[in-house]
Amino acid sequence: MTSALLLALAACGSRGVEYELKLVPIVPANQSPFSGLTRLELVIEPEAGAPTVIEVDQLTGSPLIDGLGELNNVRIAVRGYTGDALTAFGRSAPLSAADGDSLTVNVLVSETTGFGWTPGLTTQRAYAAAAPDGQGSFYIFGGVEKFNNSPDMLDTIERLDIGAPNTTLTTATLGVTLPEALGGEDGAPYTTRAGLSATLLGGTAADAGKILLFGGLGQYGDAASITSAVALFDPATETFESLESALIPQSEHRVVQNQVGDVLFFGGWTSAASDLIEPTTRVQRYERATRLVSRITGDLPGVGLYGAATSLGADGVLYCGGATWDSEANWSPRDECVLITNAGELVEVAPMPEGRAHHAMVTVGEGLALVTGGLNPAEREYIFGPESRGTDTAWLYDASTDSWTDVGELSTARAWHVAAPLASGGAVIAGGYNQAGLIWQVSAGKAIPCAELYTVEGGLQPVPGDEDCAAGDEVGALPDAVGYPAVAVDPSYGVLLVGGVDTAEAVSTGIALLASGDAQ
Repeated sequence: MTSALLLALAACGSRGVEYELKLVPIVPANQSPFSGLTRLELVIEPEAGAPTVIEVDQLTGSPLIDGLGELNNVRIAVRGYTGDALTAFGRSAPLSAADGDSLTVNVLVSETTGFGWTPGLTTQRAYAAAAPDGQGSFYIFGGVEKFNNSPDMLDTIERLDIGAPNTTLTTATLGVTLPEALGGEDGAPYTTRAGLSATLLGGTAADAGKILLFGGLGQYGDAASITSAVALFDPATETFESLESALIPQSEHRVVQNQVGDVLFFGGWTSAASDLIEPTTRVQRYERATRLVSRITGDLPGVGLYGAATSLGADGVLYCGGATWDSEANWSPRDECVLITNAGELVEVAPMPEGRAHHAMVTVGEGLALVTGGLNPAEREYIFGPESRGTDTAWLYDASTDSWTDVGELSTARAWHVAAPLASGGAVIAGGYNQAGLIWQVSAGKAIPCAELYTVEGGLQPVPGDEDCAAGDEVGALPDAVGYPAVAVDPSYGVLLVGGVDTAEAVSTGIALLASGDAQ
């Protein structure tokens, strides 16, 4: 919704430039970011050089600013403080203002202490992929619309504008669909896709600023429709470029971009020669220099299913845990870890303290990785028997010592959850299920709307207001209780959670944003 506060910025005088720029704050319906502020600032952030900070009167908006000069591809941040704490934040998409211009620009402003909710997706989605464009927008690709005997697969794409939002914070459905990929039992092309990955490519290479899409399942129950297709999506034109396919089809894999910009795809499901779906222990790498996907030598622990991975910066990418089958009906979690160096070598490193599957892993500093929750059915093995409960464990891996440290307990035991890094340092842990039946199903558990924060200095704590949140609650920090939502991170704008599956296995339309106020 639109805030009653209008922030007016005007330039006049010494540089012979006059223009007016009105910033209209758009705020999430569940928040009041301007309430109780003691200081409000506008920060003009140029592409290079020091930012300009302007203090704002909260009742009247900004005064006339003498000698500010033209604005060329700058972003304007709104920062609200309660005492010394940054409690409200918003950042515009890049904009320009020249002599004689009169501009009105919407900017999303939300509380930094909790998730802001939007009205949600146009289409409910689970097993979708999400990625930022680096300019204030997020894209959500494909997924499953609903679960039944023949789930409805999606080929549509939605865009949510954070830097230049509409007044209702609704998404836009693009006119383009996912590109065709060959596959399926009849070899026909299809565009629907779930279990795919989407990664914004950074740096200065020719593909920088584009979103890399890989893999996914095209048709439910059709093993041959797991694809090895690779494509680049250009947010500037909202068009696709298909690249040479990978060697191995993968779906529900883990994806991490390493420090040098290459993208690694870990495990997941693949199609067998017998037209059956089977796990894969393979790791593949998209190399930016060649724009080709190649296989990493070596194998993941277990069968390559439901482990977790994250970047350790200069040390490479860490992958830990997952599931393995001990017999046709029995499974157990793995504790082994491997490191993929930035040169592409797979090496073994110290194992986790215990085996885990469906846990979450996130970078919390150079060479540091946090592992939270996950399933550990130590008390049972029979896959069709009693449920496996989520755990509340949290461990920190330090690459400099190749060792693990217990860092406390989660407020809510969980698995099938997500964890994402925060620009201010630390991480947010959100969503999930409190237990599972089959290793690939959550039908036995209750979904979780709760979130908690971690910092190396302060440890674990619930998101403010979530202290009494529990599995099965309808709402908490998140607008829905969901497991395995899609997650996308833009350090300049925040962490976005999208869709997921609730306790009744219904698919969610929920969108939640945790604003970032510490990166440009």
